Amino acid sequence: MQPLNRVLFSTTLLPTVIGGGVIALSSIAFASTNDTNQSATPKVNPAVISRTVTQGDGTLVANACNPCTAKKNPCATANPCNPCAAVNPCAAQNPCNPCAAVDAPELSAAEALAAYNCIKETLVKGYAKANLSEIGGYTDWLNVATSPYNAATHGGRYVTNWVNKAAETQYQKYEEIGAMPVGSVIAKDSFQVSSDGKVSPGPMFIMEKMKAGFDTDSGDWRYSMVMPNGSLFGQTNGKNSSGMVFCKECHAAVAEDQDYLMLLPEEVRK
Repeated sequence: MQPLNRVLFSTTLLPTVIGGGVIALSSIAFASTNDTNQSATPKVNPAVISRTVTQGDGTLVANACNPCTAKKNPCATANPCNPCAAVNPCAAQNPCNPCAAVDAPELSAAEALAAYNCIKETLVKGYAKANLSEIGGYTDWLNVATSPYNAATHGGRYVTNWVNKAAETQYQKYEEIGAMPVGSVIAKDSFQVSSDGKVSPGPMFIMEKMKAGFDTDSGDWRYSMVMPNGSLFGQTNGKNSSGMVFCKECHAAVAEDQDYLMLLPEEVRK
């Protein structure tokens, strides 16, 4: 991918693709956020960003935290959810736990959409390596969100809600959702933005409605999490099923009224 050399929508955002699934967002003025997982939003340091973008001759400026500038990136292997962050024991144990969140700038809807469009291809290729039939061709499904949004329940990452054909009609009833039909799949791909303006791929979070009796404690939903490199972190009644218990317990809070589904925020509903 070539570096983008033009402003996509205003002078407030210039995504620069630097490879390896990471882009730098330059010239951003971030506001503070009210997210309970973080305090005042850090300002982007232009000096830091300048070390991640290309120079005039197209070469990358050296940056030890930039996966694109090193042949091997130990931190990406150690923590695929956040290539440049120090290993977080909590995140390693349970990446969908909000305590795994990092301080991150708050993006406007336009900024979030631009960032997503830049990294979408990387996300799709990464998740495809998991070879999960239930999310095959998910970008051809209905995207019910007008733009990616910050999800505190998913570690403060920006997520987009995709629903398959079986889920389309019922899911969009939102507060009147009732019970979702068997075969419904909701897939949330994700990315994260660091305080220094880099955008990195995040996990995909999946809920699939199974036949009655699959798991009565979860309303017969199967939870799965696919890491950005395509590895399967866990799946209900499958690999590392215990690692998905947090997801099941979190969604149980809305079991009766919303069939275990966290509803899409009203401001991003189409």
